[in-house]
Amino acid sequence: MAADGPTDAELVDIATRFLMNAPPGEFLDVVTDVRRLLPNESLLNSTAAATFKEYNCDQMVQVDAPGGTHKVLISKYGEVGENEYVDPVGQQVLQFDHIKQEVLSARPLSGELSPDLEPARAAIEKQALTYCVDHYPNGTATVYSSRAENAIFVCISSAKFSPSNFWNGRWRAEWKVVVAKSGNMQLSGRIRVQVHYYEDGNVQLQTDTTKKCTAPGAADPTALATNAMKAIIKVEQAFHQALDTSYTTMGETSFKALRRALPVTHSKIKWEAIRTYRVGTEVGSSSSS
Repeated sequence: MAADGPTDAELVDIATRFLMNAPPGEFLDVVTDVRRLLPNESLLNSTAAATFKEYNCDQMVQVDAPGGTHKVLISKYGEVGENEYVDPVGQQVLQFDHIKQEVLSARPLSGELSPDLEPARAAIEKQALTYCVDHYPNGTATVYSSRAENAIFVCISSAKFSPSNFWNGRWRAEWKVVVAKSGNMQLSGRIRVQVHYYEDGNVQLQTDTTKKCTAPGAADPTALATNAMKAIIKVEQAFHQALDTSYTTMGETSFKALRRALPVTHSKIKWEAIRTYRVGTEVGSSSSS
């Protein structure tokens, strides 16, 4: 390689950035394309495992639990060991292969969830799953607990892939609920939306926003869960409405601004005159023949 060209390490770093920004449902396609761009396809071999893992956790991909009874999210909040992720619904820990994107094995929980927070976590989990069935039919929620932070983490990921129609997309939401039996609970969240439309072009929507709100604390786990989920749902619905409004505004203003209102002559085209001229020309041509 030329002395002034990028080093192998720099090429790997550039390639990794491409991979981490791959649209939902298109990661393996991007891996194939990036390999072809490299002078040596094997350059990615040393970092593939780490890159696949980082991408899967960041996207919060959902996988089938053993037996196919429910879906589980693979996320940083649930990682408890080397490629091991908590499945709170199944009360187990899954061994996950990030390259093949499949569950290899499972073992029973052994203290990965906080006993003190379990009643509240389970109550929030129940309501979060119901919320997903109603509003995110293509996704699911996984709810974790953190003894160190006295908090419950609600993760929601919903994806829909339609490559035959040239589009894919994913919704991701992460919520931290600081548990309180009295006063107000503090909730902080991050919502990300990524959509890719690529028929005769390449258009992407990427939204990343943080939210904060409060909810009344409660000693009763069910009441606490109800209050927390009401606050989360209120914020997410407001965000959905804001997106809808922005789409309308974009269509009526932004996209119109991309088109020239008038031709370079700054005068409107007289289409009727052009039509009359064309008809007259055709008639004249017929007469002369």
